[in-house]
Amino acid sequence: MTDILQTALTKNRTKYIGLLQELIRCDTSVIGHGIDGGNELKGQKVLAEQIERMGGVPEFREVNEEIIQKGIKDYGEGNPGHNYTDRPNLLGTFRGSGGGNSIILNGHVDTMPYGNRELWDFDPFSGEEVDGKILGLGSTDMKGGLMAALSAIDLVKSAGLSLKGDVYFQSVIDEEGGGNGTLAFAVEGCEADAAVVCEPTDLHLQVGHMGFLFYKFSFRGKAIHSGRKWEGENAIDYAIKLIARLYELEHKWLMNYKHPLMPPPTLNIGEIHGGEAGSTVPPDCEFKICVHYFPGLTKAVIEDDILQAVRSLEASEPWLQENPVGVEMYQEGKPYEIDIEHQLVKVAKSVIPEGKVITASPAGNDARLLQNITGIPTIVLGPGKPEDAHSINEAIGVEDYLTAIYMYASLLIKWCGVDS
Repeated sequence: MTDILQTALTKNRTKYIGLLQELIRCDTSVIGHGIDGGNELKGQKVLAEQIERMGGVPEFREVNEEIIQKGIKDYGEGNPGHNYTDRPNLLGTFRGSGGGNSIILNGHVDTMPYGNRELWDFDPFSGEEVDGKILGLGSTDMKGGLMAALSAIDLVKSAGLSLKGDVYFQSVIDEEGGGNGTLAFAVEGCEADAAVVCEPTDLHLQVGHMGFLFYKFSFRGKAIHSGRKWEGENAIDYAIKLIARLYELEHKWLMNYKHPLMPPPTLNIGEIHGGEAGSTVPPDCEFKICVHYFPGLTKAVIEDDILQAVRSLEASEPWLQENPVGVEMYQEGKPYEIDIEHQLVKVAKSVIPEGKVITASPAGNDARLLQNITGIPTIVLGPGKPEDAHSINEAIGVEDYLTAIYMYASLLIKWCGVDS
């Protein structure tokens, strides 16, 4: 079976490269992290046409605020207030002959914007093949994985094989806006025996990822001319004191919390704003953080630790006892993990290239939504180096892309089964 797959891959090499190039040449970037909309529709149409050519059934699925609000209310997941005009999800259904396991192949068609065009050495929508790489925005994150998954379905058919289990191809929008596309599939209900999220993992097999929590801390001070600073209350100074306590908390996490595949919880100070002028004691300050934490810990544990840091600072500062720190948790994504002894993991491990290992991600992705909400066993596996995502001059190796097609096809055969 290995031989016939490889023969079919060699035969279709030019076609599969062309399909990825066509998708890269579509601008599918989000606007304002999805809040102001996105350009995914053209890419979804390209994929829908290919699904139809392959004998599958394409179906556009609406994403709307009502679905997202249900996700927030029932599951604590979702990012409200996004514009979904002309931004449908796409489901491609490929029915098997019966008697096999079903599977979802999931990926996002949206990309971040390319940023400053002058920093790119080539057109961000090039799609050109140069020096063994396919160039363009989203090639790694994650049009390479998305098109490799769809091409794998075609490869199985091209090799003359017929799958027993059903395959569901999900091309989602708004992942760069926080995952609302996959959330919509999960909330509306999707069923399968397994799922693969085709994010770039450099073909390593990921069996978990960390969760994330975003917090904003606000401080009120008392403004006065800096020449009489002792009569004022410096909001920036109070913010700095809390930052110091939060870093002490991060060190405590480092010493006390361990996971075999993921780092200890981390805390990043990502934004800070405050003050009016160098000659004025600042009357206000706010800063935002992102915390990452691994499965086994809970939001409640992390939040309790953070609030204790805040309350201990307030207890030591008379001004803050009268003017408490404002604390707002404004976005979250839960962690996820699948047992490495699960049959899906064992099958996936048998098809990843030699030298690739089982690992986990320090950042979140849509796997959490499929497994945590629907209960579908889920892994993360795809071509492209994670560090190349969201980068200037983004590109993906041609051989990595083709290897992913072969790998996904092998996974489909082993998981779904084939007719004799």
